[in-house]
Amino acid sequence: MMVKALIFDMDGTLIDSEEKYITAWQKAVDLHQFNLTHQDLLGICGISAKEEIDYLYKRLKSMDDVFLAIESSKEIFLTMAKQGFVSLKPGIRELIDYCKQKGIATALATSTYQPLARKYIDFIEGYHDDDFDVLIFGDMATHAKPDPEIFNLAQEALKIPKEDCLILEDSHYGIMAANHAGIKVAWIKDMVDLSLRNDIHMDMTFDTATELQIWLETYE
Repeated sequence: MMVKALIFDMDGTLIDSEEKYITAWQKAVDLHQFNLTHQDLLGICGISAKEEIDYLYKRLKSMDDVFLAIESSKEIFLTMAKQGFVSLKPGIRELIDYCKQKGIATALATSTYQPLARKYIDFIEGYHDDDFDVLIFGDMATHAKPDPEIFNLAQEALKIPKEDCLILEDSHYGIMAANHAGIKVAWIKDMVDLSLRNDIHMDMTFDTATELQIWLETYE
């Protein structure tokens, strides 16, 4: 497989945010005494903002509590990011540098709206906008993942055929969006185990971005 472009998901793939999100959520739960288990919190990973609201309402039974929980966890997470507790995932910096060296195009494609993303990615050591040829945020699209729009926008902006692109994802909905877009996808494992999912297809699986880089090097 010839790879001419990598399309990076952000949360859980580019940046090590999912575990920190869970930590922020746990602090919000403890602060407000919400009846949410750790397993409940894992279910929040990788879903859209609308689904997050529906998911939490089924458990908290109060829309006021839902919005309090979301805002509280968000504030805690942003504080963690500003204090330097959120970082790039292992191997990501080296993988981006490798892409630059080899002329492999790169895109960032996330469902997160840019104003929110900016509140924390600008504090992440090693992240630079100019590492990417294309930046696609959620507010540039009409539909969020699992709709393929965000990945299609990234691929079209790169002007590289779909068969020469590879999407890097960690989440169920992200991989589903890649499948819907008809672009090959590599699952970079994170907190949620997707191995038993039968509604998505991973073209390849890696524990870390470092493993993906080694795979790319074998196809030079």
